[in-house]
Amino acid sequence: MTDQNASSPPTKGQTVPLNHTLQSKQRVMVGLSWDPREDKVTLVNQVIKNDSQHDLDVSCYVYNNTGEFIDYVGAEASDSMDESGKIYHSGDDMSGAGDGDDESISAELAALPQHVHALVFMVDIRSHHVFQEIEAPMVRLADGMTDDNLLKIDMIGDQANNKNAFIMCGIMRSTTSPSGWMLKNISEYPDISQIDDWGTHLAQYVD
Repeated sequence: MTDQNASSPPTKGQTVPLNHTLQSKQRVMVGLSWDPREDKVTLVNQVIKNDSQHDLDVSCYVYNNTGEFIDYVGAEASDSMDESGKIYHSGDDMSGAGDGDDESISAELAALPQHVHALVFMVDIRSHHVFQEIEAPMVRLADGMTDDNLLKIDMIGDQANNKNAFIMCGIMRSTTSPSGWMLKNISEYPDISQIDDWGTHLAQYVD
């Protein structure tokens, strides 16, 4: 049995109750997918070091109830799990080959320590590319039990074209939500040249 309803996913900037399955571990999953690079690599690509496969990563920034950045989960083996062991990465994928999610981060919401107040998820391109060069880049937040998408975003279009990072969404504890969590659709493409500290930068999206 789930706490899901027929409401539409939140639009950019909107915050709504997180309607995930209220059973067992209450796991939610952020899945990232893209297709492998198939174009030919030119001499110019090689000179500017743009000759690698497309390599995207999904990551999670963890905050306490005062908005302080306290933990990080990412694709590197050393960052693959948070301190509690309840937020974990599937492992680094450097090509996008295969069907389904190429990388994912799972969070077992029922078992998270009480001091964990919010999670912010983002995608960045680790190879020397921008989103307009990536084939079919997509990120989704799904219910871990049913695999139903709670939010799904294609990272394409004018806003994405010349950018190489995407701040997807945040989920935050809330006493006003039936599930105890809210979902905020952030959908921002930041200029990473202006960001020195991601933990500090993303704190602005934590309510």
